[in-house]
Amino acid sequence: MTRWRGVALAAVALSHCGTTPLASIAETRAPGPQPRSELIVRVLDVGQGDATLITNGTSKVLIDGAPDPVRFGILLDSLGLDSATIDVVILSHQHYDHHAGLRELFRTSRGITVRYFFENQDPYANAALAELRDSVAARAGRGQLVYRDADDPCGDGRSICTITMSGGAKLHVMRPDPAGADPNDRSTPVKLVGPDSASFTMWFAGDAEHREIGWFESARYDVTPGMRVDVLKADHHGSCNGVSSWYLRATQPRWIVASVGADNSYGHMHEQTKQTYARFHIPWYRTDRNGTIEFRTPGTVGGGFTVDVARGSASMDGDADRQSIQQDCNPMP
Repeated sequence: MTRWRGVALAAVALSHCGTTPLASIAETRAPGPQPRSELIVRVLDVGQGDATLITNGTSKVLIDGAPDPVRFGILLDSLGLDSATIDVVILSHQHYDHHAGLRELFRTSRGITVRYFFENQDPYANAALAELRDSVAARAGRGQLVYRDADDPCGDGRSICTITMSGGAKLHVMRPDPAGADPNDRSTPVKLVGPDSASFTMWFAGDAEHREIGWFESARYDVTPGMRVDVLKADHHGSCNGVSSWYLRATQPRWIVASVGADNSYGHMHEQTKQTYARFHIPWYRTDRNGTIEFRTPGTVGGGFTVDVARGSASMDGDADRQSIQQDCNPMP
């Protein structure tokens, strides 16, 4: 277990962001300051795919939903989420390894309530995604769910929507690159800020590749909401097209965590990726070697955070890792 305390961060600018308190969605709270509570981030071991569960107070957030509905359903059971309320679900983009398991949330037998669902809603020919979207739209039509287009995350034209969790943590859901040429470069970026912003922050950007990473700079997300974080969720499962020197300078993470399958055919994590992380002296954990990776911060001022893994050690290699021959990784930007 590793603990970091007193991490100084740039102030998070909220003046240009719409704000949605989850209290108005999930519960009723008395007016005035609310108690801060523990924030837990679990990067789930789902194989070659993505799924992250975030809990803070009574609020629950899920980013992506794994490639295997059966495996994801077992995880839902193990986490005690049947009959639960999940306040926010964010589908980063349309690829199967990110959305397939989300259908489990809408099985009537599970009794799960979903309050908000964000995705970019781009047309995409996939039967499983069509089934998921039908379930989301049906609940939205009955007034049981709010279905938000990530290109307009607050529904009022602003590019950033800030959601306050019941324990004081905040999610900044940002508009993806409007000109992204494929689903990866249309991934919805998300910044998580703990109840004590100096203790824990994390950046998620789905499978964003070099084009969209460059767009983050032109969109000035490095200024608002700010991209400097304690933990970076590796883009595109540790592919070399999901990291650059600018990205690491903008985020300055203390840890990187990659969701990757042990027997993947893509060569993830790419050797160029690991070499880039090492050049910046940033250690990593990876789900294929370390299992589910859990970050905790108590929500108190100066409380820092801990990181725990199911097995293994930091900065491990994987059996599938190889050098990529992609043109935009040779040399690395």
